[in-house]
This record gives sequence, C-alpha cells and structure tokens, in this order.
Amino acid sequence: MSKIKSNKFIELSLEQIPRLLGQLNRNPSSVSYGSFDRAYWHYRTNDISCARYQEAVYTLVLLYCSDVEGNNYFQDKKLLEYIRASFCFTAGLQRRNGSFDEWYINEGSYVATAFLVAALSESIDLFRKNKVVIEEEEELILGVLERAAIFLIRASEQTVMNQVSGAIFAIASVGKLRNNDFFIETAQQLLNHLMSLQSPEGWWMEYGGPDIGYLTLTISYLEKYQKLSITQKNFEPLTESIQRAKYFVEKFIAPDVTAGGEYMSRNTEYIIPSETLPYLGAITPTHLDDRYLCYVLYNWIYTGLIVAPQKIPVLVNKEEFLNECGILRVVNESYFLVVNGKKGGSLRLYSKDKNYYDSAVEVSSHHGNFSAGILDDANQISFRPGSLHVSGFVKCIKEPLLKTALSVAFKVWQLLFGRFSFLQRSMKKFLRPQMISYSNRSGIAFERNVEYGSRVVAITDIVIGAESRNAILLEAKSAYSAVPSSKYALAQEFAVCQMVPVWDEKKDGDTYTIKRTFSFD
Repeated sequence: MSKIKSNKFIELSLEQIPRLLGQLNRNPSSVSYGSFDRAYWHYRTNDISCARYQEAVYTLVLLYCSDVEGNNYFQDKKLLEYIRASFCFTAGLQRRNGSFDEWYINEGSYVATAFLVAALSESIDLFRKNKVVIEEEEELILGVLERAAIFLIRASEQTVMNQVSGAIFAIASVGKLRNNDFFIETAQQLLNHLMSLQSPEGWWMEYGGPDIGYLTLTISYLEKYQKLSITQKNFEPLTESIQRAKYFVEKFIAPDVTAGGEYMSRNTEYIIPSETLPYLGAITPTHLDDRYLCYVLYNWIYTGLIVAPQKIPVLVNKEEFLNECGILRVVNESYFLVVNGKKGGSLRLYSKDKNYYDSAVEVSSHHGNFSAGILDDANQISFRPGSLHVSGFVKCIKEPLLKTALSVAFKVWQLLFGRFSFLQRSMKKFLRPQMISYSNRSGIAFERNVEYGSRVVAITDIVIGAESRNAILLEAKSAYSAVPSSKYALAQEFAVCQMVPVWDEKKDGDTYTIKRTFSFD
C-alpha cells in the first residue's frame, strides 16, 4: 500500500515532534513515566501534572497509525511504549468525581476533563480501527472515560462555549465507544442547547463576545461530532450552524492570514484547522508554546490526513456593521479595516503589505494604568455608513500576578477543601472575573470616532481627565486578560510592516484630541 501524500499541515507538525517528545517523561522507571508536563517531572517546579498536557497522546497515536510521507514514527515500537505509558499515567490523574486538574490541585476542571476525554476517546477509537491491541490500557482508559463523561454531564458551563462543544463531542465519543445510549442522547440534548445559543451573526459567546481562535476550535469539535454518525437528529441544522460559524470566521481572516486579534473577546489570532476550515493561518505549530503544542498539535495532523491546506477565500469588498457583537468590518480595494466598539474602538487596518494595530486608548496615572480596549457592554456605540463612534470610560488594567504568600495560602486551601465539588465551583466562579474579566471603570472618559471613505481612514480620539499627553498611549498591540492561547509573536508586528499616519493634536483644559489620518493612493 502506498504512503499517504504529505502536505504543509503534516510537514509543519512533524517538524515539532522532537519538541513534543521533549515534554514527555520517557524514563521507564520513573513514577511519572508518561507525563507530558515537563515543569512537573523534569523542572519539578509544578506540584501537579497538568492533565491537559496529556492530550498530546492523541498526536502520538495519529503518528503511530498514519503511514504518511515523512512520518518516521509509523508503527514504531518505542512510540507505542510511550503511548501506553501516557495512558497509564493519565488514568492516575483522575479525581474521584471523574474530573481532571489543569492549573491547580483539586481544580475539577471542566475544560481539562472535556478536552482530555475527547483526545483519549479519539485515541482509543483510532487504535481500534487500526487493530492495535492494548487490552489492559484500553480497559483502563475506558473506565476513565465513563467516569469523566458522568462528571461532564453533571457539570455546567455557561460562559465559554468552545468548552461546551468539546464536552459534547467527548460525551458522544464515550457513548459510541461504550454503546451507551444515555451518553449519546445527553450529548444530543447538549448540542441542541448549544445551537440555540449561537448568535444570528454566526458566533458563540466567549467571555462576553466572539473570538475567532476559539470559534475555530468549536467548529472543529462540532465537525467531529457530526462525523460520529451516531444519530441523524438535527444533522441539517448542525451543518447550517457550522457553516454560519465558518462564514463569520472567514470575515475576520486578515490579508496577513492572522485571524481575529485584540479586537475580539479573547485576543486569539490562530486558526485551528479542520475539514471545514482547511486553512493555514499565520500562527502555525512553530509559533505555539510548549503548553499549547501539547494541547492542539493533533489538529494540524488530523486535518492534514484528510485535506491539504486550501486557499483562503478572497475578501469581498463590503462595509458591514455587526450590531450584536459591535464590530465594524470594511473591505475595499484600498484597505481592510476592523473595529470593535465594545472594546473601545480597538482596531486593525491593513493595506497591501502593511498593517496598523491599535488596541484602543490606554492611560497611565498615579492611580494605576487604564485601558479602553477591555470588553465593555456599557460603551455607547453609534454607527452610520462611513463612521463608527464609541464612548465610555477607560477601565483599570488588572494583572493579578501570583505572589508567594498568596500561592501558599491558595494551595493549602485547595489541598484541604478543594476536593469538595461545591467549593470547586465556587473557587472557579471567584477566579474567573479576577483573571479574565474586568469591571472597574475609572473617571477618565474617552471617545473614538473612526471615519472612512474609499481612500481614507481617520481615527479621532478624545480623552478627558488624563494627567498629561504623555500619559496617553496609542498604537499598542496589547491585551491584558489572562488568555493562555494568545500573545504569540509574529514578524508583522514590527515597525517595518507598520503604516504611518499623519498626526494632528490639540489640548483644551484636561481634554486631549488626537487625530490620525491614513491616505491610500
């Protein structure tokens, strides 16, 4: 039988396999043999082995089972040993209630449980299809999967819909592996609810608004659910739902093939590839840190085994304001412009091979640092063709870095009391707004007016109450909320790629007016 033809999805992934294997404890006599958390088993700076790192086992399973060009890991005996070790170590990480921990002990993480179960169930299913027999480990993992599926069914997630999509696929996958009708029907019910929450604009909620990177992940999970073929209920509505989400994503793939960014709710810029979105974005496995390489690399391999990267659709010239998410998108022959009113007018502008980033007004003072680029439904937004105006108050930038005393107190609390499910939920409810959401407005008011024509874009900022002009920062590509899969660096962020506007400024008392104009020949 001839080898599967390779493509860029697979080639880029194979380049990263030595780095991935470097995260794995490959010492057979080690008590943590099979852990992918290098900080836990090698640096010994973590007191838990993060369960989400174990998703990397699916990457190894794909390599073991795929006779693709350039894959030297196909049916490698040593690789199979590592997979079996990873299965065994993963089983030992499960809590009594069926959950797994990602960030801290006794966390009972919904997302870690959902995404890990998805990866493990896909691994077992692929081994079965390829007649790879590991009876002892398979039975062990099947028990893990059942307990985890029950945890997911009993748990609830209302804020982050990509996690719900992963849980739906995970529960359904376990149901198929175990011929469990209850799991299959429950997954279908959860899917019905998820589809009912989709915005008519095509997106699902991610901490208050749409986010492109996480939406591509949602699409991937829903596509995989559909391929399970365990039920034909709502098959057509699901297809339509996926297509609406795809269309929304494609609107925000920029000319430099970044997707989204600081103007979206969670600031991500990547595309998780899938058969629905077979696109190679600017952020590839090369750009991922070690953590997310373990979490998501298999998506590039899985997609590459189905389809080669496709050409990203050409942007259609259009002016469009999406009222529910507050985003303006303008595409014409001269430029590509995106502005989010709910994030203080945070914007991106592209023309030819140049770009311009501005994550809204930032203001420093003796009382701290503030930003208008933090998602705020209270912003006043008005749109008319040719102009978007937004006003509101800048919000305090919070960066709750972990301090030693707080860390010790937190870990003691979690060790003693975190095992109780109701306290797990309370802790998560408390931590989320501390780390990800913002609510504290200042007395410093701002206005941003973005005016645009066929060959000109003008951005006018008014800041009332700043201590000085030097206290006002513009042109920043910044995001301060704790989103682990954001802030990957790209070459186009640097000055050689940046457009330069014409500046005009004036001061009237404590009111500063700053105008930037871009002209396109």
